[in-house]
Amino acid sequence: MSPSLRSVARIVAALFSSVVLLAPLTFALLVGGAVTVFDLLGLGAPEPLALAGPFVAGAVALWLAVESALVQLYGLGVLDRGRPIQRRLRYLAIGVTVVASVVAIGRFLAMTVPWAIETRSTTVLVLAGALVLAVVGTCYRTAAAARTGYARVSRPQTDEPRE
Repeated sequence: MSPSLRSVARIVAALFSSVVLLAPLTFALLVGGAVTVFDLLGLGAPEPLALAGPFVAGAVALWLAVESALVQLYGLGVLDRGRPIQRRLRYLAIGVTVVASVVAIGRFLAMTVPWAIETRSTTVLVLAGALVLAVVGTCYRTAAAARTGYARVSRPQTDEPRE
């Protein structure tokens, strides 16, 4: 049986949004987060690491783009597939990307907000505030979803209504 036009369009949309929209952003955040951490620690990256770093970040970005497409198509349960080591690596890659994102956004805000205050640019300050609200909202929604997921796993599912 051949796939319907609707299912093919859904797959193409998931791949497009993940590979074209998410992968470059993930790559930039991973590289930006690494550069920020090296700068804060006062370390210079050794030449082989400086050359290999963008390739590793690109590979991780593409891997997470594919995982994102799978989540869009099949739901969050798809992240728990495979052996325990595969699941750990998957969650580790997601965690590293989240930390890199927070570091890169923090550095961006640390550079932008003082400049906006100095030049009295209210537009930039409003956009920086919107970025902070978006990050805080995303962190809250993620934590709430994780808490809900853990609560569902920890208590048995019954058909009885809860009080």
